[in-house]
Amino acid sequence: MTETFNPFARQEKQLHQISVLFVEDELHIRNFISKLLDGRVEKLFFATNGADGIEVFHEHKPDLLITDISIPEINGLDMIRKLKLTNPGLYVIVMSAYSFKEYFLDAISLGVNGYLIKPIEPDKLFSILDEISGYILMHRALEEKEIKRQIAESNLKRSLEEKEILLKEVHHRVKNNMQIISSILKMQERLVDDPKLKTVLGESQNRIHSMALIHENLYKSDNLASIQFRNYVQSLVNTISRGYSDMHGKITFAFEVDDIYFPLDIGIPCGLIINELISNSFKHAFADRREGLIRISLRKDPNATYHLIVSDDGIGIKHDFEPEKANTLGMRIVSKLIQQIEGKLEFDFSAGTKYTIKFKV
Repeated sequence: MTETFNPFARQEKQLHQISVLFVEDELHIRNFISKLLDGRVEKLFFATNGADGIEVFHEHKPDLLITDISIPEINGLDMIRKLKLTNPGLYVIVMSAYSFKEYFLDAISLGVNGYLIKPIEPDKLFSILDEISGYILMHRALEEKEIKRQIAESNLKRSLEEKEILLKEVHHRVKNNMQIISSILKMQERLVDDPKLKTVLGESQNRIHSMALIHENLYKSDNLASIQFRNYVQSLVNTISRGYSDMHGKITFAFEVDDIYFPLDIGIPCGLIINELISNSFKHAFADRREGLIRISLRKDPNATYHLIVSDDGIGIKHDFEPEKANTLGMRIVSKLIQQIEGKLEFDFSAGTKYTIKFKV
């Protein structure tokens, strides 16, 4: 029995979800390719010359272009060249009845993905088609993945913006509530005559305001997670100074604060510590003095340890004074806050007072 070859009878057809434009001026070859690719590609478009090929391509945007080189009006290579100007990643298979070296080199320079000699051998076409289809589908999958990533990123960004707005509102309301509490204490202070009670109420206002300032700074800042400590310290000192108006102009401040950001759980305790120590200096360090200096320093050493220093050049304290064992409310508050940030307190009373708190974040 004599076996006959049927180019359309292949063991199994593999449908590729791609679209193909085939440009060829000879009808019998178009019919041949139509039967050959039937059931193998999702969509198949035809054109009979280069000009029509460009028009059909722009109308349907196929994934793959298969073209003869010798076609009317615009030859295949020139058509590819024109299409590549706006579609540099275009996948292309060229065909020719001639194995001219010039054709082959021109096709290679255009970055074609396959070169077939007529008459077309189906298995060679199928092999190139399978390979190119894999690239196309992989590229498509990557594009879809990138689109999904961009959508997810956009959704996440929008969600973060919404949360930032809510967090700003929280800081704003906390600050307002603390100001209300401070105002109530101020009203209460005006209603009492006892000097000691007035002092207690005034100190409580300062403590509340030092915390309110943190939330005010965070509300105004682009960084809602941490506070720029230099600006905060200067605002805090100005507020405390106004509470001791009888010493206005007598006391000056020196700031040596690095550009450091602290989270809330560090910023608030440090702010309260500064509040207590500066208040102590105002109350005790400059008795019968016309002028004085309070220095505030915050530095970070090479071992990532922070050094918060509050000092004054006042009359000093007895050398046997131990801040951790002091019975005053202010120093008890300082001791508790230092424990809260897991810090260590050092002090020097040889020339005025100097408190150094070392801690890590």
